[in-house]
Amino acid sequence: MKFKHVLQVITISVLTIFCPKLKSQATPKIDLSKSFTEKFTGEIKDSIPSLGSFIIAQNDKIIYEQYFHGASKETVFSVKSVTKSITSVLAGIAKDKNLLPDLNTPVLKILPEYNVSRSRFKNISNLEGKILHDSIKNTVTLRNLMMMQGGFDWVENSKVSMAMGFSSDPVRFVLELPFEEYPGAVFNYNSGETYVFGAALSRIVNTSLKQFADENLFQPLNIHITKWDTDPQDRNLAGSELFMKSSEMLKFGSLILNNGKVGNKQIVSQKWLQESTSEQVKLDSWDVMPDANGYGYYWWRRKTNGHQAYVATGYGGQLICVIPDLKMVIVTTCFLNDKNKGRADIKRLHYFIDKITQAH
Repeated sequence: MKFKHVLQVITISVLTIFCPKLKSQATPKIDLSKSFTEKFTGEIKDSIPSLGSFIIAQNDKIIYEQYFHGASKETVFSVKSVTKSITSVLAGIAKDKNLLPDLNTPVLKILPEYNVSRSRFKNISNLEGKILHDSIKNTVTLRNLMMMQGGFDWVENSKVSMAMGFSSDPVRFVLELPFEEYPGAVFNYNSGETYVFGAALSRIVNTSLKQFADENLFQPLNIHITKWDTDPQDRNLAGSELFMKSSEMLKFGSLILNNGKVGNKQIVSQKWLQESTSEQVKLDSWDVMPDANGYGYYWWRRKTNGHQAYVATGYGGQLICVIPDLKMVIVTTCFLNDKNKGRADIKRLHYFIDKITQAH
């Protein structure tokens, strides 16, 4: 038996040498030497004057953590549209609890008070050919909203989105917009659609999004959220205005990296995370997302030096970048001050993320 055991060990060793695929797939090690990090830190600080923090964790250990321009571990940032990806996870938790209906459910089935006729628009002659039909509005589904395919006539960061922000009921404002496309046909980034989805999700879980998140997501992650803005109807804004520390963003990113688990506790199902980060919408070009390769349910997708990344993105440089095959999470924050270059800063940050993923 001893000879047989020795022979097996020798055979396995020989096969491992000549058949590399049999080797255990070790996580590629990122080489963050002192000279690299010093140069990297100086370059990123000079390139992005609004930068607040840049954190890298690999294998659940922080390997780089720097704060800039007066920020510290205790600084709280408005994470802007990173909130959308958090809302996506909340939807997954609701699904795990058998609360979330089929995503093909029309949103007006959940929010019937907004199923109001648009007959008051009948005297408007053309509206430049926009589609106003109530029959179309009734087909907008939860899935359409999560994929940014609601079809509404919308331009992000425009007079329309500004008007929504000042409206007494942002959900009603969005649902009364004319349609540019039929729901489900075309991707058009629309924060207003996220507010509609958030109102529906709050109705589904029968509480505010913050309370649901506190009980089912934030507390298990030891995250303490003190501010999440609401609309005039006192609903948390599902698409923006959640405030977090950089370390809290990292905890959320680590949850995604670890397939929805914290320790031995499953916070959100792996199945939902796989679905919500998969390519639900084909998207191979986006101005601030180099090497984009699709959009999920409020998650961006891109390749960084060949590695698939899932990215929660917020205006002005708030990022949580999850790179599973490197076992890595990268978090960035920026101050929303007069030095912030908006979308340009996001693009610059992806350039620096690429420098990190190349360093192995």
